[in-house]
Amino acid sequence: MMKKLSIIVLLFVSSSLVWAGSGNVHSLRGDVALDAPATTVTAKEWSVDNGKIVRNYAQQPPLVPHDIEDFSINQEGSDCLGCHNWNSEMPGATKVGISHFLTRDNQALVKISPRRYFCTQCHVPQKDAPALIGNMFKSLAEE
Repeated sequence: MMKKLSIIVLLFVSSSLVWAGSGNVHSLRGDVALDAPATTVTAKEWSVDNGKIVRNYAQQPPLVPHDIEDFSINQEGSDCLGCHNWNSEMPGATKVGISHFLTRDNQALVKISPRRYFCTQCHVPQKDAPALIGNMFKSLAEE
């Protein structure tokens, strides 16, 4: 049994290496070498409609309409909660959803659930920039 498993794994690994070396893998950066000097990227405007980004599909987490490059999110604290917590007085900031205060067994918590604490796992900033590759996705608004 072990011998058969070893042969199967060996065949899988060798076929993967042959496929990877066949030239079928293409980078999104094009033909630019990995050690090429960095190019300057021009800043894009944040895509915002009345302070909120329109969602593309049902149950999509809200997207972040502002820069978060200097934000700190770790086990000591989250800069996001300075504006988005329920006791914040920041006008226009979307407040943290009630679901963020529930355990996986739907037990209510006083503080944000540890599994919902790291905001950027779901909520990501978006800029009005061209897509790296073309796609045919249509948002809810476009259908």
